[in-house]
Order: sequence, then structure tokens, then C-alpha cells
Amino acid sequence: MTHAAGTTLFAYWDSLRGGRPAPERSDIDPRAIGSILGDTFVLEGDLTGTLPYRLAGSRICSLFAREMKGEGFTEHFTGTGREAFLRGLSDALAAQAGLSLAVTGTSSAGRNVDLEMTLLPLVHRGRLGARMIGTIAGTDLPWWVGRDGLTRLEIGAVSLLWPTARGATTLAADATIQPRSHAFAAKPALRLIQGGVAS
Repeated sequence: MTHAAGTTLFAYWDSLRGGRPAPERSDIDPRAIGSILGDTFVLEGDLTGTLPYRLAGSRICSLFAREMKGEGFTEHFTGTGREAFLRGLSDALAAQAGLSLAVTGTSSAGRNVDLEMTLLPLVHRGRLGARMIGTIAGTDLPWWVGRDGLTRLEIGAVSLLWPTARGATTLAADATIQPRSHAFAAKPALRLIQGGVAS
């Protein structure tokens, strides 16, 4: 995680935890992250696993050249990329950690741009992951962003973001990842991680 939007949001999220698995959705004060609101989104951890956008900042909507509210976050990915994302998110929820993704966005005209995504769980109505906050941002975005919307994202790497500097485990986007159930609004007893390394 190197982009300022992701590091700013992660530091704010970590400061709000106060020893809890994650902050409450109601703890988030948009004024505290005003400089990155355009890069910030909030997702609903629904039972279908599509993770619809509840809110999406102006720069995120510009990347996709449309209003993103209500669209499914997982629809950005296809095939094994979607499985890599869902597996990483399952691990993050089970470990009470955040998630960082290095992705390449492809536009409707076939142009590519490198982006960084950060995804952090929130507690809503007593459920970890019922809401999630994150960022999508890039450095030196090309001139066509905002005109030629992104149609898909390819994952290069998925990293767990450990609260309070525990270190990160990187998971390769791997074609051998097997499908499994992802009901994120449910109790996230999904996959055991010991010693900070995915089993």
C-alpha cells in the first residue's frame, strides 16, 4: 500500500479501532478524511457477495465514467480474479485485518491504468463486514480517465493490512483458487490464519 489515499484511510481506520476488531460504521466522520473523500467508497456486505456500493467518491465515479452507487463491487472482476478477491476478503475478515489490492483497470477502448485499492471492514449492527470502507486511487492518471470508463479490473496482488503494524501477507492472484461460499454479512469464521500467514 503506497498511495496516499489508502495509507490515510488505513491510519484513520486503525486509530478508530481502539482495540476492537474494527470501528463502527457510525464512528466514521467524513470531515476527518476530507482530502481523500473523492477516492473513498462504502460497500454493503450483502448475503449475495456482490458488495453493492452505498457511496462512491467523485474520482471513483470518474474512473468508471458513471455513478457507482448500487453497483456490485465484485462485478469489477471476472473469473479467477473474482475468486482471488473473495478469498482475500474472506481472509481479511477472519483475521480482522484490512485488504490492499494492486490492480490494472482496462477501459472500454482497451486502455490500461494501474490502481491501488484498499478495503477495510466496519461493524454495522453488530456484524463485522456488514459495511466496508475503502479507496480506489492511482498516481499520474492518464488524460483519458473520466472519458473512457473502466470496464474490468485485473488483480496483480492481494495483501492483508494488519492493524498496528503487524506486517502483511501477500497472496498471488492464482488461477488455481477454488470457488467457495462468501456470505460477508454472516459471522466471518471463514479461514484460519496463524502467525500472520495464510494457511
